[in-house]
Amino acid sequence: MFGHLTEIVVPRSHEVIDYCCEMLLDNSDLAGAVDKVVANKYLKTMMVDWLNKTFVYCATIEERDAYFQYQIAEGHVYACIDLPVSLVNYAMHLIKIRVFNLLKGSDLSRDELSEALILANQILDWVNVLLIEICQHDLLVNEKSSQSLKLHVSAQNLAFDCERLRSSLSEWMRGLLLAVQQNRYDPCAYPTIRHSNFGLWISHKGPLFLADRVELTVLDGLLNDIDDGVRQLNASLHEGPVLAGILKRLNEHVSHAVWVLGNIANEMLNEEKGRDPLTRLYNRRYLDTIMRYEATYNLKNGTRFGLLMIDIDFFKQINDRYGHDNGDRVLAQLAEILTQQVRAGDFVFRLGGEEFLVILSDVDQAVTKKIGEKIREFIEQYEFQIHDQCVLTLTVSIGVAIYDGHPDYNRTIKLSDAALYQAKENGRNRLVVAKQEVDAYA
Repeated sequence: MFGHLTEIVVPRSHEVIDYCCEMLLDNSDLAGAVDKVVANKYLKTMMVDWLNKTFVYCATIEERDAYFQYQIAEGHVYACIDLPVSLVNYAMHLIKIRVFNLLKGSDLSRDELSEALILANQILDWVNVLLIEICQHDLLVNEKSSQSLKLHVSAQNLAFDCERLRSSLSEWMRGLLLAVQQNRYDPCAYPTIRHSNFGLWISHKGPLFLADRVELTVLDGLLNDIDDGVRQLNASLHEGPVLAGILKRLNEHVSHAVWVLGNIANEMLNEEKGRDPLTRLYNRRYLDTIMRYEATYNLKNGTRFGLLMIDIDFFKQINDRYGHDNGDRVLAQLAEILTQQVRAGDFVFRLGGEEFLVILSDVDQAVTKKIGEKIREFIEQYEFQIHDQCVLTLTVSIGVAIYDGHPDYNRTIKLSDAALYQAKENGRNRLVVAKQEVDAYA
């Protein structure tokens, strides 16, 4: 039966794909997802080749493996051109319609037709599921990479970029106004703003660093408005009244863009205040917000969260002996250790000096104590690099407390702080659990 499918579908695969692409591009909801030039130049050829290979019978295990790998590779290609899942589903629906019509118009007997329709449906359904799975996997991987990229771009650097763009854009506008006023404006000296530093940043870096922010949409719209204004300016250089109106609108668009960039820079700098500049950990700025969220979540879900209050033992002696610069190196290395030793859903803060706080999500007292002991033992055995020829070892004391459901979640911080004090009193390099009554872990 597979041979019948190949004989009927493959010779007319161009018709199937032409119909599919025509219907896709005529659909107002989906046409924007695929560029017509791309569809006609590349997508049709790819899809015809894919359809031909989809309806080829695989007799051996090796051929079936190659068939499977080919379909996976096709899924990666469609993911690269960012085809939405809805479009893949709709395209497969259209292909099914055309393939079924080809089969119904063939000279197959009734029984053969029934078998061929069932087989074609199974093949296309299986391939569709596989393609969508690959597309969604690649989308997830890409999203994780994008998030990782954002995390590696500090808010301070982003604020600096915005300030640099503001300066560049303002200087561009001043130069343009001066050139027009002095009758020395040369259109060749003022190419479209999209190809300036400002335009290139908005087009290429903006979508990566400002994704899903309304400011990016606003800036992109202003970019188009400014370019439209420049084109109007070039066409109306000798029309005084019209020229004045164009320059006024251009200046308004540029001023708006400068204002938006300034707001982003200020927001990034405020966000940077929530990070400790030395360790890049959260500081006290976000502590209340995160504690409130965790308390609310735990009350709704009947769970608990734990706190580890951590302090480096005899840290003053490290500063006195090795200097404050090396003391800072120790703090930075300890911050990295804490980040690596906790889970993805936990939070690490530097409260100040040599004191750190870890919020462990969704744990009971036993688990909190276990994680705390693991951290303490790891630090005790770790060699901190001071410089190329010098390493040192140190210890920490840890106070443990569990959120007990009390509306005042700050009580838990005080309990962990008291437990830390007790650990210091008991000789340091140890973990002490706060004395508190906690309901059974839900």
